[in-house]
Amino acid sequence: MSTELLLPPLVPHASLAAVRRWPSEDARRWVQEFVHHAAEDPRLCAVVVYGSAVRDVSESSDVDLLYVYAGDEPAFDAPPLDVDVRGFHSETVDARVASGDEVLGWSLRFGIPLFQRDEYWADLQGRWAGRLPLPSAAAAEERAARALSVSAGLAAGGDEEAARELRLSTVTQQARARLIRRGVFPLSRPELPLQLGSVGEWELASELQALLSARDPSSEVEDR
Repeated sequence: MSTELLLPPLVPHASLAAVRRWPSEDARRWVQEFVHHAAEDPRLCAVVVYGSAVRDVSESSDVDLLYVYAGDEPAFDAPPLDVDVRGFHSETVDARVASGDEVLGWSLRFGIPLFQRDEYWADLQGRWAGRLPLPSAAAAEERAARALSVSAGLAAGGDEEAARELRLSTVTQQARARLIRRGVFPLSRPELPLQLGSVGEWELASELQALLSARDPSSEVEDR
């Protein structure tokens, strides 16, 4: 007798075809179950997939999800390491978008809803159409500085693999900051070198591309 796990059918408007590539079968199964349970929980307003998994890039090491909820935050099983999940209370969403929240801003531009109750996500996109602010370049620069400091400490301690991963995070945040200061919204990380080249940041583009090319895809989750 087959021992294959039987998953519930996908709910309407929750097609996983929006995800161009899955880092693992565990990731696909967890997301499918999460979307199914979201449809059954009246607190869940929307589940949106964002990041490189929904972009036309050669690889994606993880799947990024956000969910919006009303009332008490729902509990759910811990996701696999290659699924990153972030929750936002519906009462805070508009204020966070207005302040330049990078995850919400990216998702409203390029994310794809896997589930939405009463057209919640479509209405949110409509309210912010044509007036989404850029994220904070200063915040990206601060993240880059912190990652660089930790990377230096790891390298000094002999942990070269972890130091390289933090170096990639450093350059990723530097790239985002440069683009934002040029008035360009950063796309997913694999797309950043091309964006940097389009604004003349060739040296940083080359450094980021080299780090991406040398990276072990299984090492860490990515920054969108």
